[in-house]
Amino acid sequence: MALFLTWLFVDGLQLQVILGSSIAVSLAGLYNYFMQYYWTFSSDTRHGWILIKYFLMCLGALIVNELIMHVGVKILPVHYLIVQFVAGGAIVAWSFSVSSLWVSSERR
Repeated sequence: MALFLTWLFVDGLQLQVILGSSIAVSLAGLYNYFMQYYWTFSSDTRHGWILIKYFLMCLGALIVNELIMHVGVKILPVHYLIVQFVAGGAIVAWSFSVSSLWVSSERR
């Protein structure tokens, strides 16, 4: 999802690469919250606290994404979609690990 949205924002709307990537990852994060909450972890914790923890996890994912995008696009000059693909893999690993160990760990 983030890869398609990044392409849409950068090539379609002509946004700067790191900005387009950051918006795409943020929107994908909102979608992923509901998928993880209801489907992956079947959480029964109230949205208030779990949502705060999830947004903190997403902030970390956004930082990971921006660092990888910056290094890949600005320093190594690799095509932005290839770098976004690599960043996506790192974000999946980060998000699943943090979600299972911290965000969705409380059960009532």
